[in-house]
Amino acid sequence: MRQGLAFALGYLRNPRRVGAIAPASKALAQAILNEVMRSAPGTLIEVGAGTGAITRALLPALARVDRFMVIERDPGFAQLLRRSFPDLEVLNHCATRLDALDIEKHSPVTVVSSLPLLSMTRDEAHGCIDAMVALIEGRPGSRLIQYTYASPHLRPFKDIPVGWRWRRAASIWANLPPATVWTLEQASHPSHPLHTHNGFH
Repeated sequence: MRQGLAFALGYLRNPRRVGAIAPASKALAQAILNEVMRSAPGTLIEVGAGTGAITRALLPALARVDRFMVIERDPGFAQLLRRSFPDLEVLNHCATRLDALDIEKHSPVTVVSSLPLLSMTRDEAHGCIDAMVALIEGRPGSRLIQYTYASPHLRPFKDIPVGWRWRRAASIWANLPPATVWTLEQASHPSHPLHTHNGFH
């Protein structure tokens, strides 16, 4: 109940930054955990954790990660997360500050993003995208897992580095609204198209 109230208050404060009309469902959270566990996560970073629906689902991954960092821009949500997960490293930061995180330079990272990129302002979204891509681009084995509420064929954003690709990991209909889980990863086979796309989708 406390998380539901916090979510509602956060939505009223800034609907664009919350981006959804309800917290992530158990089905969506499980799909994200499955994708995280598909390969060694390295350092796990959750961005835009909100009230912690995805955070809670990611707890089983703790045994396999080098470090788990939770990033939340909203002070009220960050305070709730610290109370709900006292053993986790919760930072009240904006996603644009990912370059300031103290992480081993070549250590692989798995970024799980709950940022509502498609409903944020263009400049705000680009700032977050640039920071997330910069974090994973120079680290072999790194990934960005992003879920969206748009068409299941609409990738979260187009501007990706050469040699990287979007892979649709799951479509979750048991969520309000229905969601698609995407993974941005390095293309590992010559048959994957290697293009740099311009613009924002």
